[in-house]
Amino acid sequence: MGATVVFDMGGVLMDYDTRGLTAAVTAGGADAALLHREMFEGPDWLTLDRGGTEEQALALMKERLPERLHPAADRAMARWDEFLTPVPEMNALAAELHGLGVPLYLLSNTSARFYSFRERVPAWPLLKGALLSFEEHLLKPDLDIYRRLFARFALPPHDCFFIDDVNENIEAARWCGMQAFQYRKNPESISRLRDALRQAGIPVSPEAERRDL
Repeated sequence: MGATVVFDMGGVLMDYDTRGLTAAVTAGGADAALLHREMFEGPDWLTLDRGGTEEQALALMKERLPERLHPAADRAMARWDEFLTPVPEMNALAAELHGLGVPLYLLSNTSARFYSFRERVPAWPLLKGALLSFEEHLLKPDLDIYRRLFARFALPPHDCFFIDDVNENIEAARWCGMQAFQYRKNPESISRLRDALRQAGIPVSPEAERRDL
């Protein structure tokens, strides 16, 4: 078969309810919206993914937050991984691929806290390797992080099928020579993904057949 499948984590193997998090640590409403904007829609969260500490990221966020929301920001930073949950259909796909003998890898923009929650990722035990942004001090879609994946695990780019939820990351993967698919968390997307994998020579079952089981 010769193919290798490389998964992203957030938005693919794991769902991340950032709005649920900010609602849980505030009274909701405008405060939750403001905290969400400054924590997750600005540049500072990427400090973690680049290898920075949570203290560094929090300090940057608090510079733009009113002081009354500083305790909520602390709570959100302390609890954020509680709001990660598995995406069942994607972890089922990973298990099916593993059963077919397809090598599986992870390429993720993530922080050092990954090692505290990785066992909650159902596909984690099935992976042959992982390249994590905080350890490499590189973020997707930087082409160098893909090249580092190829070099680290001796993967020919043209043998790799990459699954991510962000279009820029997909385009970068294709630029590097990988086959790639942008996954959206809905039934149509998982069906199209399975079709794309079969077109790449990986004999996964069609989603319609799986629903009939």
